[in-house]
Amino acid sequence: MKKWNVYAAAVLAAVGILGGCGAKNAESQAPAETQAAEQSAQESSVEESRETSAEESKTEINGKRNPSGEDVVRKMAQFMQLTPQEKIDFMDAFYIAQMGAEVYYRRKSVGELIETFSRREGKKEYIFHEAEIAKLELNGGGSGEIPFRGTVHVRHAILQLFSGEAVKEDGKISVLVQPDFDFAMELLQVFGEQNPNLTIQHLFCMNNNEKLVSMRKNYNLSCLQKILPICACGCDYRARYYYDNVAARLNEFRLFPYLILTEHCALAFSADYQNAILFREETTLRMMREMFEGYLKQSEPLFERLDTVQSQLGYTETLIRRFIASDSPRYFFQRMPCLSGLLTPEMLKHHLVKEMPERDQMIQAVAQYAKVMQTQVLDKKTTMFFSEDGIKSFLETGRVDEYPKECYSPLDFDERIALIRRFLALRDRANLRMIRETKERAEHALNISVNANEGYLLFQTRTERLIYLSIREPSILMAFYDYLESMKPEELCTEEEMLERVEAILHEFVACHSREGSI
Repeated sequence: MKKWNVYAAAVLAAVGILGGCGAKNAESQAPAETQAAEQSAQESSVEESRETSAEESKTEINGKRNPSGEDVVRKMAQFMQLTPQEKIDFMDAFYIAQMGAEVYYRRKSVGELIETFSRREGKKEYIFHEAEIAKLELNGGGSGEIPFRGTVHVRHAILQLFSGEAVKEDGKISVLVQPDFDFAMELLQVFGEQNPNLTIQHLFCMNNNEKLVSMRKNYNLSCLQKILPICACGCDYRARYYYDNVAARLNEFRLFPYLILTEHCALAFSADYQNAILFREETTLRMMREMFEGYLKQSEPLFERLDTVQSQLGYTETLIRRFIASDSPRYFFQRMPCLSGLLTPEMLKHHLVKEMPERDQMIQAVAQYAKVMQTQVLDKKTTMFFSEDGIKSFLETGRVDEYPKECYSPLDFDERIALIRRFLALRDRANLRMIRETKERAEHALNISVNANEGYLLFQTRTERLIYLSIREPSILMAFYDYLESMKPEELCTEEEMLERVEAILHEFVACHSREGSI
């Protein structure tokens, strides 16, 4: 009997067990092939360790213990001697049986988005050999149309348009293209990093249902995953969306559904990027600009960008007040603990840069925000996620990630320890949950604050500017909220583990400080 027969049979058995059936019921409902497969596997000669695992699995499957559903399935995977990839597929099948494919892959997409953003690469560069670059003066004016055939030539034309516009002091690129066109999106990121004055207007289609698209992806979340690196590059990037059935739309017969507009050119190209036409005549360009502006008016902004301290403070205070007014649970997902609400007026006066414009108003605004957080937000409807690395990062740097670095000096040694202890003391009022394992540095992470009705993302640009993105699109907001609401217990430390690990970090920090001198 092939291993995949055992695999398929075991999935069926697992679903039966985890759907509330007893072992005997599961066995009676499973096909005869299932029982035969299990019997065949049991009769195989394996190493003693694997025999032990198999025996444990059989014990659990036969109902002599009461393990969790996941424990049963993991034991079954071990019992069947699955390869790592087979084990992943096996667990996927279990989760899909429990929650449905759309929900499972949506949650998986959120997790991947958070991880990929935290691991995002440094400054990107594209290197093109001179011989590969089309010798076209696309941005130099002229008239008439130029056709392009083949992916290479279409990409060269896009490269020429982007590069010609990006080098201008007030360059502006307007694109009507789906975010899954990786070549265009990566080029926009490259030119956005190199030219912070560049303005990018991006119009694209969001899916109006939760049906999975290719590669079992939640389409709207995969769009956001492609867009966030451009937001983080620091240029003036404006994303707007409209709704349609993406799968049906992309399968329609449309000659040139995508468009790139610059000052002197318009490039219309096919959905497969095989064919394009370049327009340079001014009358045609004027018509296309008017059409594009008309499309923009019918679309919605994907997010509201807040990149000044004053606008960020005003927005977060307003949002927090709406959080308070709502009955919905609220979640703060930050690699570094949420410490801004614990800052005292004395700390602010000591550390805020003296030359900061409207410094007194800033101190007052932060102090008011801290007061609202401490007196009204911290209750059992509030869950604050943080990481071990976030604790270490704060102790090492003395900086909180809610405020730009240029606004204040690092907190002192004693203040850092005091803030961490004050944060831990909040566990009697709010839910503090420490993420069990993180591979990302806290300063590169994506911070998420949501309830069921609204929320925002917070992250650093390449130049260490802070960007707040107010989440506008409902399905994305719901995806983040659901992901945080459904985090698995095994992903999080218990309260005892949390206290033990944070105390160990504090002890090591004090010991290191004693050895190396003051910070």
